[in-house]
Amino acid sequence: GQELYLVGGIVRDALLHQPFPADLDFATSAPTEITQTILEQAGASSTYGIGERFGTIGAVFGAPADRSQIEITTYRREVYPDETRFPEVVFDATLTDDLARRDFTMNAIAINALSGEVIDPWGGEADIALATVRAVGEPAERFAEDPLRLLRAARFVSQLGFRLDWRTEEAMAREAESLQRISHERILAELTRLLTGAWADHGLDVLRRTGLLRVALPELSGLADEAENDLSGRLGREKDLWDHTIRVVTQAPPRPAVRWAALLHDAAKPRTRSVGLDGEVHFFGHERVGAGMARAMLERLGADKALRSRVSI
Repeated sequence: GQELYLVGGIVRDALLHQPFPADLDFATSAPTEITQTILEQAGASSTYGIGERFGTIGAVFGAPADRSQIEITTYRREVYPDETRFPEVVFDATLTDDLARRDFTMNAIAINALSGEVIDPWGGEADIALATVRAVGEPAERFAEDPLRLLRAARFVSQLGFRLDWRTEEAMAREAESLQRISHERILAELTRLLTGAWADHGLDVLRRTGLLRVALPELSGLADEAENDLSGRLGREKDLWDHTIRVVTQAPPRPAVRWAALLHDAAKPRTRSVGLDGEVHFFGHERVGAGMARAMLERLGADKALRSRVSI
Protein backbone atom coordinates (compact mmCIF):
# COMPACT_ATOMS: atom_id res chain seq x y z
CA GLY A 1 0.00 0.00 0.00
CA GLN A 2 3.01 2.33 -0.16
CA GLU A 3 4.51 4.18 -3.11
CA LEU A 4 7.95 3.11 -4.39
CA TYR A 5 10.00 4.89 -7.07
CA LEU A 6 13.43 4.30 -8.51
CA VAL A 7 15.31 7.62 -8.31
CA GLY A 8 18.66 9.28 -8.77
CA GLY A 9 21.60 8.68 -11.02
CA ILE A 10 20.53 5.20 -12.04
CA VAL A 11 17.41 6.64 -13.70
CA ARG A 12 19.57 9.16 -15.55
CA ASP A 13 21.98 6.46 -16.67
CA ALA A 14 19.14 4.21 -17.82
CA LEU A 15 17.71 7.05 -19.92
CA LEU A 16 21.20 7.57 -21.37
CA HIS A 17 21.38 3.83 -22.16
CA GLN A 18 24.49 3.53 -20.03
CA PRO A 19 25.33 0.43 -17.98
CA PHE A 20 24.53 0.76 -14.31
CA PRO A 21 25.41 -1.23 -11.19
CA ALA A 22 23.23 -3.59 -9.22
CA ASP A 23 22.93 -1.08 -6.38
CA LEU A 24 19.63 0.79 -6.56
CA ASP A 25 18.19 3.91 -4.92
CA PHE A 26 14.48 4.24 -4.22
CA ALA A 27 12.16 6.81 -2.70
CA THR A 28 9.00 5.79 -0.84
CA SER A 29 6.01 7.14 1.00
CA ALA A 30 6.63 4.59 3.77
CA PRO A 31 8.20 5.59 7.11
CA THR A 32 11.51 3.89 7.87
CA GLU A 33 10.06 1.32 10.28
CA ILE A 34 7.56 0.15 7.65
CA THR A 35 10.28 0.11 4.99
CA GLN A 36 12.47 -2.12 7.15
CA THR A 37 9.61 -4.52 7.87
CA ILE A 38 8.70 -4.81 4.18
CA LEU A 39 12.33 -5.40 3.18
CA GLU A 40 12.66 -8.20 5.71
CA GLN A 41 9.42 -9.77 4.45
CA ALA A 42 10.74 -9.47 0.88
CA GLY A 43 13.69 -11.73 1.73
CA ALA A 44 16.56 -9.32 2.28
CA SER A 45 19.58 -11.14 3.70
CA SER A 46 20.21 -8.09 5.88
CA THR A 47 18.77 -4.65 6.51
CA TYR A 48 20.43 -1.73 8.21
CA GLY A 49 19.86 1.91 8.99
CA ILE A 50 22.08 4.15 6.89
CA GLY A 51 20.82 7.27 8.57
CA GLU A 52 17.40 7.03 10.12
CA ARG A 53 17.33 10.76 10.76
CA PHE A 54 17.59 11.16 6.97
CA GLY A 55 14.99 8.45 6.41
CA THR A 56 17.21 5.89 4.66
CA ILE A 57 17.18 2.11 5.12
CA GLY A 58 19.57 -0.18 3.26
CA ALA A 59 19.16 -3.85 2.38
CA VAL A 60 21.19 -6.59 0.75
CA PHE A 61 19.66 -9.27 -1.49
CA GLY A 62 21.15 -12.39 -3.02
CA ALA A 63 24.19 -14.57 -2.44
CA PRO A 64 27.66 -12.97 -2.26
CA ALA A 65 28.38 -13.89 -5.88
CA ASP A 66 25.14 -12.28 -7.04
CA ARG A 67 24.72 -9.60 -4.43
CA SER A 68 22.69 -6.44 -4.89
CA GLN A 69 22.25 -3.57 -2.48
CA ILE A 70 19.41 -1.11 -2.32
CA GLU A 71 18.73 2.04 -0.36
CA ILE A 72 15.19 3.26 0.23
CA THR A 73 14.56 6.77 1.53
CA THR A 74 11.29 8.15 2.81
CA TYR A 75 10.02 11.20 0.90
CA ARG A 76 11.51 14.22 2.59
CA ARG A 77 11.97 17.93 2.50
CA GLU A 78 15.12 19.56 3.79
CA VAL A 79 15.28 22.88 5.61
CA TYR A 80 18.63 24.64 5.83
CA PRO A 81 18.44 26.90 8.89
CA ASP A 82 21.93 28.40 8.50
CA GLU A 83 25.06 28.24 6.39
CA THR A 84 26.14 24.80 7.54
CA ARG A 85 25.40 22.09 5.01
CA PHE A 86 23.54 19.91 7.51
CA PRO A 87 19.79 20.25 6.94
CA GLU A 88 16.83 19.66 9.15
CA VAL A 89 14.82 16.86 7.56
CA VAL A 90 11.02 16.92 7.44
CA PHE A 91 9.07 13.83 6.37
CA ASP A 92 5.73 15.43 5.49
CA ALA A 93 6.66 15.41 1.78
CA THR A 94 5.30 14.05 -1.48
CA LEU A 95 7.31 12.55 -4.33
CA THR A 96 7.25 15.93 -6.07
CA ASP A 97 8.61 17.60 -2.94
CA ASP A 98 11.33 14.97 -2.74
CA LEU A 99 12.40 15.49 -6.35
CA ALA A 100 12.38 19.27 -5.90
CA ARG A 101 15.19 19.05 -3.31
CA ARG A 102 17.58 17.34 -5.74
CA ASP A 103 20.48 19.05 -7.48
CA PHE A 104 19.97 18.87 -11.26
CA THR A 105 16.96 18.12 -13.42
CA MET A 106 18.56 15.00 -14.91
CA ASN A 107 18.80 13.61 -11.35
CA ALA A 108 15.25 14.62 -10.40
CA ILE A 109 13.42 11.92 -12.37
CA ALA A 110 11.57 8.98 -10.81
CA ILE A 111 10.29 5.70 -12.23
CA ASN A 112 7.38 3.85 -10.63
CA ALA A 113 8.78 0.50 -9.48
CA LEU A 114 5.59 -1.36 -10.43
CA SER A 115 4.29 0.36 -13.56
CA GLY A 116 7.45 1.87 -15.03
CA GLU A 117 5.74 5.26 -15.27
CA VAL A 118 8.24 8.12 -15.49
CA ILE A 119 7.67 11.09 -13.17
CA ASP A 120 9.59 14.12 -14.38
CA PRO A 121 8.28 17.39 -12.90
CA TRP A 122 11.44 19.40 -13.72
CA GLY A 123 11.96 18.44 -17.36
CA GLY A 124 14.95 16.22 -16.75
CA GLU A 125 14.28 13.97 -19.75
CA ALA A 126 14.32 16.97 -22.06
CA ASP A 127 17.57 18.21 -20.53
CA ILE A 128 19.12 14.77 -21.00
CA ALA A 129 18.06 14.86 -24.65
CA LEU A 130 19.59 18.34 -24.92
CA ALA A 131 22.74 17.23 -23.05
CA THR A 132 22.25 20.04 -20.53
CA VAL A 133 23.15 20.28 -16.84
CA ARG A 134 20.43 22.46 -15.32
CA ALA A 135 19.82 23.09 -11.63
CA VAL A 136 16.41 22.24 -10.22
CA GLY A 137 14.39 25.41 -9.64
CA GLU A 138 16.42 28.45 -8.62
CA PRO A 139 20.12 27.58 -9.18
CA ALA A 140 21.51 29.85 -6.46
CA GLU A 141 19.27 28.18 -3.87
CA ARG A 142 20.42 24.70 -4.87
CA PHE A 143 24.08 25.71 -4.56
CA ALA A 144 23.52 27.54 -1.29
CA GLU A 145 21.96 24.38 0.16
CA ASP A 146 25.05 22.33 -0.68
CA PRO A 147 28.05 24.07 -2.31
CA LEU A 148 29.54 20.72 -3.30
CA ARG A 149 26.95 20.81 -6.08
CA LEU A 150 29.11 23.48 -7.73
CA LEU A 151 31.79 20.87 -8.37
CA ARG A 152 29.23 18.18 -9.16
CA ALA A 153 27.95 20.32 -12.03
CA ALA A 154 31.44 20.59 -13.51
CA ARG A 155 32.01 16.89 -12.87
CA PHE A 156 28.87 15.94 -14.80
CA VAL A 157 30.07 18.09 -17.71
CA SER A 158 33.29 16.07 -17.65
CA GLN A 159 31.70 12.65 -17.26
CA LEU A 160 28.71 13.03 -19.57
CA GLY A 161 29.89 15.56 -22.15
CA PHE A 162 26.94 17.82 -21.31
CA ARG A 163 26.94 21.62 -21.39
CA LEU A 164 25.85 23.97 -18.61
CA ASP A 165 22.55 25.80 -18.70
CA TRP A 166 23.43 29.51 -18.74
CA ARG A 167 21.47 30.37 -15.58
CA THR A 168 23.13 27.49 -13.77
CA GLU A 169 26.58 28.66 -14.88
CA GLU A 170 25.89 32.25 -13.83
CA ALA A 171 24.83 31.05 -10.37
CA MET A 172 27.94 28.89 -10.10
CA ALA A 173 30.12 31.95 -10.71
CA ARG A 174 28.21 33.97 -8.09
CA GLU A 175 28.33 31.19 -5.50
CA ALA A 176 31.90 29.97 -6.16
CA GLU A 177 33.29 31.30 -2.87
CA SER A 178 30.79 29.21 -0.89
CA LEU A 179 32.76 26.12 -1.89
CA GLN A 180 35.08 27.01 0.99
CA ARG A 181 32.43 25.59 3.34
CA ILE A 182 33.10 22.07 2.00
CA SER A 183 35.76 19.78 3.41
CA HIS A 184 38.95 19.39 1.41
CA GLU A 185 38.51 15.63 1.20
CA ARG A 186 35.14 15.92 -0.50
CA ILE A 187 36.52 18.52 -2.89
CA LEU A 188 39.38 16.15 -3.77
CA ALA A 189 36.94 13.33 -4.48
CA GLU A 190 34.86 15.44 -6.87
CA LEU A 191 37.92 16.88 -8.62
CA THR A 192 39.33 13.39 -9.14
CA ARG A 193 36.09 12.23 -10.73
CA LEU A 194 36.15 15.31 -12.95
CA LEU A 195 39.76 14.75 -13.99
CA THR A 196 39.14 11.14 -14.97
CA GLY A 197 36.06 11.96 -17.05
CA ALA A 198 35.95 11.45 -20.81
CA TRP A 199 35.43 15.20 -21.30
CA ALA A 200 37.80 16.44 -18.60
CA ASP A 201 38.81 19.39 -20.79
CA HIS A 202 35.24 20.72 -20.73
CA GLY A 203 34.93 20.17 -16.99
CA LEU A 204 38.19 21.99 -16.28
CA ASP A 205 37.15 24.89 -18.44
CA VAL A 206 33.93 25.14 -16.42
CA LEU A 207 36.06 25.47 -13.29
CA ARG A 208 38.07 28.26 -14.91
CA ARG A 209 35.09 30.16 -16.33
CA THR A 210 33.12 30.12 -13.07
CA GLY A 211 36.03 30.98 -10.77
CA LEU A 212 35.82 27.62 -9.01
CA LEU A 213 39.39 26.83 -10.04
CA ARG A 214 40.70 29.68 -7.89
CA VAL A 215 38.67 28.52 -4.90
CA ALA A 216 39.28 24.77 -5.15
CA LEU A 217 42.83 24.91 -6.56
CA PRO A 218 44.29 28.35 -5.84
CA GLU A 219 47.70 26.95 -6.72
CA LEU A 220 46.58 26.93 -10.37
CA SER A 221 45.24 30.49 -10.39
CA GLY A 222 48.35 31.61 -12.26
CA LEU A 223 47.50 29.31 -15.15
CA ALA A 224 43.92 30.55 -15.15
CA ASP A 225 45.01 34.19 -15.09
CA GLU A 226 47.24 33.71 -18.09
CA ALA A 227 44.43 31.99 -19.95
CA GLU A 228 42.19 35.02 -19.41
CA ASN A 229 44.62 37.91 -19.66
CA ASP A 230 47.54 38.78 -21.88
CA LEU A 231 49.42 40.31 -18.95
CA SER A 232 52.53 41.29 -20.87
CA GLY A 233 50.79 42.53 -23.99
CA ARG A 234 52.45 39.75 -25.99
CA LEU A 235 51.11 36.44 -27.18
CA GLY A 236 53.89 34.14 -26.11
CA ARG A 237 54.54 30.73 -24.57
CA GLU A 238 53.06 31.81 -21.23
CA LYS A 239 49.74 32.58 -22.94
CA ASP A 240 49.39 28.94 -23.98
CA LEU A 241 50.01 27.29 -20.61
CA TRP A 242 46.36 26.62 -19.78
CA ASP A 243 45.48 25.26 -23.23
CA HIS A 244 48.60 23.12 -23.16
CA THR A 245 47.71 21.78 -19.72
CA ILE A 246 44.21 20.89 -20.88
CA ARG A 247 45.57 19.01 -23.88
CA VAL A 248 48.00 17.04 -21.72
CA VAL A 249 45.20 16.07 -19.30
CA THR A 250 42.91 14.81 -22.05
CA GLN A 251 45.67 12.82 -23.74
CA ALA A 252 46.75 11.12 -20.49
CA PRO A 253 45.26 7.75 -19.45
CA PRO A 254 42.19 8.33 -17.24
CA ARG A 255 43.81 7.11 -14.04
CA PRO A 256 43.69 9.45 -11.04
CA ALA A 257 47.44 9.79 -10.39
CA VAL A 258 48.24 10.23 -14.07
CA ARG A 259 45.54 12.86 -14.64
CA TRP A 260 46.55 14.78 -11.49
CA ALA A 261 50.17 14.73 -12.66
CA ALA A 262 49.11 15.99 -16.08
CA LEU A 263 47.11 18.82 -14.52
CA LEU A 264 49.98 19.91 -12.27
CA HIS A 265 52.99 19.32 -14.51
CA ASP A 266 53.31 23.01 -15.46
CA ALA A 267 51.75 24.49 -12.31
CA ALA A 268 54.98 26.25 -11.31
CA LYS A 269 55.63 27.96 -14.63
CA PRO A 270 53.84 31.21 -13.70
CA ARG A 271 55.96 31.37 -10.52
CA THR A 272 59.25 30.69 -12.30
CA ARG A 273 58.64 32.82 -15.38
CA SER A 274 61.49 35.09 -16.43
CA VAL A 275 62.43 36.98 -19.57
CA GLY A 276 65.99 36.86 -20.90
CA LEU A 277 67.90 39.73 -22.42
CA ASP A 278 66.91 38.42 -25.83
CA GLY A 279 63.22 38.67 -24.88
CA GLU A 280 62.82 34.89 -24.67
CA VAL A 281 60.56 33.59 -21.89
CA HIS A 282 62.09 30.99 -19.53
CA PHE A 283 60.78 28.84 -16.68
CA PHE A 284 63.98 27.76 -14.98
CA GLY A 285 63.51 25.11 -12.27
CA HIS A 286 59.76 24.81 -12.74
CA GLU A 287 59.93 20.99 -12.47
CA ARG A 288 61.44 21.11 -8.98
CA VAL A 289 59.17 23.92 -7.78
CA GLY A 290 56.17 22.21 -9.34
CA ALA A 291 56.86 18.92 -7.55
CA GLY A 292 56.82 20.74 -4.23
CA MET A 293 53.62 22.55 -5.16
CA ALA A 294 51.95 19.29 -6.11
CA ARG A 295 52.87 17.61 -2.82
CA ALA A 296 51.69 20.55 -0.76
CA MET A 297 48.45 20.98 -2.68
CA LEU A 298 47.48 17.31 -2.51
CA GLU A 299 48.34 17.22 1.19
CA ARG A 300 46.11 20.25 1.73
CA LEU A 301 43.29 18.39 -0.01
CA GLY A 302 43.75 15.33 2.18
CA ALA A 303 45.13 13.02 -0.52
CA ASP A 304 46.72 9.82 0.68
CA LYS A 305 50.48 9.41 0.72
CA ALA A 306 50.52 7.11 -2.31
CA LEU A 307 48.76 9.65 -4.55
CA ARG A 308 50.96 12.49 -3.33
CA SER A 309 54.07 10.47 -4.05
CA ARG A 310 53.02 9.24 -7.49
CA VAL A 311 51.98 12.69 -8.68
CA SER A 312 55.02 14.59 -7.44
CA ILE A 313 57.86 12.27 -8.52
